[in-house]
Amino acid sequence: MVSQRLRQRITISLDKEALETISSIASENDVSIARIIRYAVDNLLKEWEEGRQDHLQLILPLDRKRR
Repeated sequence: MVSQRLRQRITISLDKEALETISSIASENDVSIARIIRYAVDNLLKEWEEGRQDHLQLILPLDRKRR
Protein backbone atom coordinates (compact mmCIF):
# COMPACT_ATOMS: atom_id res chain seq x y z
CA MET A 1 0.00 0.00 0.00
CA VAL A 2 1.18 3.50 -0.79
CA SER A 3 2.22 5.61 2.14
CA GLN A 4 -0.06 8.56 2.89
CA ARG A 5 2.95 10.85 2.57
CA LEU A 6 3.46 9.83 -1.05
CA ARG A 7 -0.10 10.63 -2.11
CA GLN A 8 -1.09 13.89 -3.75
CA ARG A 9 -4.56 15.31 -3.33
CA ILE A 10 -6.44 16.22 -6.51
CA THR A 11 -9.90 17.51 -7.31
CA ILE A 12 -12.11 16.02 -10.02
CA SER A 13 -15.58 16.79 -11.29
CA LEU A 14 -18.07 14.04 -12.08
CA ASP A 15 -21.52 14.23 -13.55
CA LYS A 16 -24.42 13.44 -11.24
CA GLU A 17 -25.02 9.95 -12.64
CA ALA A 18 -21.37 8.90 -12.29
CA LEU A 19 -21.19 10.20 -8.74
CA GLU A 20 -24.41 8.42 -7.78
CA THR A 21 -23.13 5.14 -9.24
CA ILE A 22 -19.72 5.43 -7.56
CA SER A 23 -21.38 6.39 -4.29
CA SER A 24 -23.63 3.33 -4.52
CA ILE A 25 -20.67 1.03 -5.22
CA ALA A 26 -18.79 2.54 -2.29
CA SER A 27 -21.75 2.14 0.04
CA GLU A 28 -22.39 -1.47 -1.01
CA ASN A 29 -18.74 -2.32 -0.34
CA ASP A 30 -18.37 -0.22 2.82
CA VAL A 31 -15.49 1.84 1.41
CA SER A 32 -15.01 5.50 0.56
CA ILE A 33 -15.70 7.08 -2.81
CA ALA A 34 -11.99 7.99 -2.91
CA ARG A 35 -11.10 4.30 -2.58
CA ILE A 36 -13.32 3.40 -5.54
CA ILE A 37 -11.67 6.10 -7.67
CA ARG A 38 -8.16 5.00 -6.62
CA TYR A 39 -9.12 1.40 -7.49
CA ALA A 40 -10.29 2.46 -10.96
CA VAL A 41 -7.14 4.49 -11.61
CA ASP A 42 -4.89 1.71 -10.31
CA ASN A 43 -6.58 -0.77 -12.66
CA LEU A 44 -6.26 1.56 -15.66
CA LEU A 45 -2.56 2.06 -14.95
CA LYS A 46 -2.01 -1.69 -14.51
CA GLU A 47 -3.71 -2.43 -17.83
CA TRP A 48 -1.68 0.33 -19.51
CA GLU A 49 1.60 -1.06 -18.16
CA GLU A 50 0.65 -4.60 -19.22
CA GLY A 51 -0.15 -3.40 -22.74
CA ARG A 52 -3.86 -4.18 -22.47
CA GLN A 53 -4.57 -0.47 -22.97
CA ASP A 54 -2.57 1.03 -25.81
CA HIS A 55 -4.58 4.20 -26.26
CA LEU A 56 -7.47 6.02 -24.65
CA GLN A 57 -10.59 6.90 -26.57
CA LEU A 58 -11.43 10.15 -24.89
CA ILE A 59 -14.13 12.48 -26.08
CA LEU A 60 -12.83 15.88 -25.11
CA PRO A 61 -14.90 19.07 -25.01
CA LEU A 62 -14.08 21.68 -27.62
CA ASP A 63 -11.27 24.00 -26.68
CA ARG A 64 -13.01 27.01 -25.15
CA LYS A 65 -10.63 29.40 -26.94
CA ARG A 66 -12.03 28.23 -30.28
CA ARG A 67 -15.64 29.07 -29.40
